[in-house]
Amino acid sequence: MVVLGCWALAQQSPAEAAEQLRAALSQAALELNFDSAAAGSLLQEAEQAALQLEKLGLRFEQNTFAQLKEQVVQKNPAGFAQLQARLWTNLLAQSYQRLEEALRAGNLEEARNWISLREYRPATPYAPPAYDATLALEELAHNKLDVQEALTAVQSDLLGAYQARLAQAIEAAQQAQQQGYQVRLAEQIALAQGYFAILADAYRQQRGEAALAQAQQAFATGQPAAMLKALEGFQAAPLSPRERAKRANQTLRFLQLVPVEYRRGVRGTEGEVRVTNELEIIEARSFLRSAQSAWKVLEPLLIKDQQAQVNLVNQRFAWLEQALYAHTPPTADRLSDEVDATVRLLSEMLPESWRRADPSGDLEVIRQQLRSLENAVAAGRYDLAETARLDAYAMLESGAEARLRAFNPQLALDLESLFWNGVNPPGLARLIRDKASPLEVRSTRRALESKLSEAARILGRETSPTTIGINAAIIVFREGLEAVLIIAALLASFRRPENLHLRRPVWWGVGLALVASLLTWAAMWGTIQQFARFGERVEAVVSLLAIGVLLLILNWFYHKVYWTDRLADFHQHKQQAVQKTGWAAILGLVAVGFESIYREGFETVLFLQSLVLQGGFRDVLWGILVGLSSVILLGIAIFRFQIKLPQKKMLIFTGVLILMVLVVMVGQTAHVMQVVGWLPIHAFPLEVPFWLSSWFGLYATWEGIVLQALSAGVVLGSYFWAERIKRNHLGRLKTA
Repeated sequence: MVVLGCWALAQQSPAEAAEQLRAALSQAALELNFDSAAAGSLLQEAEQAALQLEKLGLRFEQNTFAQLKEQVVQKNPAGFAQLQARLWTNLLAQSYQRLEEALRAGNLEEARNWISLREYRPATPYAPPAYDATLALEELAHNKLDVQEALTAVQSDLLGAYQARLAQAIEAAQQAQQQGYQVRLAEQIALAQGYFAILADAYRQQRGEAALAQAQQAFATGQPAAMLKALEGFQAAPLSPRERAKRANQTLRFLQLVPVEYRRGVRGTEGEVRVTNELEIIEARSFLRSAQSAWKVLEPLLIKDQQAQVNLVNQRFAWLEQALYAHTPPTADRLSDEVDATVRLLSEMLPESWRRADPSGDLEVIRQQLRSLENAVAAGRYDLAETARLDAYAMLESGAEARLRAFNPQLALDLESLFWNGVNPPGLARLIRDKASPLEVRSTRRALESKLSEAARILGRETSPTTIGINAAIIVFREGLEAVLIIAALLASFRRPENLHLRRPVWWGVGLALVASLLTWAAMWGTIQQFARFGERVEAVVSLLAIGVLLLILNWFYHKVYWTDRLADFHQHKQQAVQKTGWAAILGLVAVGFESIYREGFETVLFLQSLVLQGGFRDVLWGILVGLSSVILLGIAIFRFQIKLPQKKMLIFTGVLILMVLVVMVGQTAHVMQVVGWLPIHAFPLEVPFWLSSWFGLYATWEGIVLQALSAGVVLGSYFWAERIKRNHLGRLKTA
């Protein structure tokens, strides 16, 4: 038995050993004032678990356990709680560091070993903790993510969780301070200090070394108010545009459900309101807590620029919370008016891009309503259960279901069956109609949870950030290359000393065109943001415009008339400008330079807007920088060193790359149009791997695959048709 016990101890994971340590210390803290001997024995158990953690590579501060023993002897629960909190957060910090190191080294097994020793965001009854980091490791194992993408997901999940825990600890410390609970105050202050130590590196990166030193000093004071001041506007894990939209969507959705549940649970006029259904009030409270939880994630991003509005939102949340727990509750109309005012305030504050429809965010609300349904069945209120079922299905149908029908039609049918009259397992509508037992309802609800989790993973699929960046680089390089070659051809005739001064107005025109292109970007982006609430519909319209221009350019390009006629046109304008005198000549040359660049700039802006809508500005930015750097180096080689390039071959090569971009863009646009219902959906009989969808916009629907093939076929067919005409023309000339 001793051998088996030692073997079992040796097989412990970091999380198991850490939990054994934590449990022993927690029990010792409980025994401290009652039985010092029992507390000492439990402390020895904790020390054994610590030895196991040391074997796994973790380290403890010197004399930690000696100090804990001293607190037991002195019967000092506050000192014991403080040391216990420091020890635990130190373990979390070391585990997080080991996890990052393992991921960066590509050691997946080691990363899996350390991912379990962590904490999660505080959960509400209907908002369970997220497992994004664990899912990211699984997707990395199946080559659905690269190492950097997995690392970003892990950092976002864990740092977000520890910041949420930090906020919770500070709030608990404030309450303990007000109530005079010294033991709890010491524990929560130590926890807050430990969580901030985990976030310190992110704080340094965002605000600098000096700001970090000031924040650490604020935390060292042990004053919750000073800690909160140091954290204003700080977000440890910057949220992606999609995550911001998800949280904003959850805040508004959950908040709007509060008066719906409240109205079902109260009766009476002002001053005489009575609760008629406690279950509905409990649901309203749960929805409010979930809205507050989502809001707290967004608050640090807004407080710097909109502090007064943020404070007002927090005041309104506080009023709603008091109202839901008041002995004399407000009327349903009064509470509904307060919620409407809060929603209007949030809608004015939240950027348009955050308020885009986000079906994956709706899934959290659907999960909550399903738990409400289960609670209603447990209370024997099948009428309330049916209401919750209809609310949940209405949200699924209006949001996520349309997207699911494009991504995975079978999953959409499975969800519908579980909501309605499915047989195996039985659907919720059937169970409620038959007044089934809570156990049967729970079984179907869990099956639905599983399907919703699968839907969340599918709805989370985005175009690969690498693909978006590469496409942006290709577009910028292709359009920039053409602009450089046009300018080089125009300036070639100004090589004589007496004509060198004519180059300057052309460059002025080029500079004005670049400025105009940037202004066009700002104007176009601002216009698109005004329609951001229409979500995928905006992306579909912009993508259609970009595809139309791409098709036009490629067809012109593959015909000789595109390049030769454009150059001839520019040379003609140049000659007309040169023949003039004075300011007329200068303005004419400026116009030539402007026209030669701005067209390329406008096309580039249009294409890049489509890519930004697909993935986000960050994914596009690095592609822009790569493409622009390549163009600048090429321009230096041409203008400074007079290098002669194989223009035709380079244009053909970049034309082929643009054709690939077109095919990907057509696939993504067809998919978005199916999501918004502008294209029918017919499932392809073969499964399409994730990487094909992510990299090449290839989805398992006949419409998308056929349109991609047609777009490539039209362009290539046009090229071969033009080549055939040219050969026939040459043949006739030879015959003549």
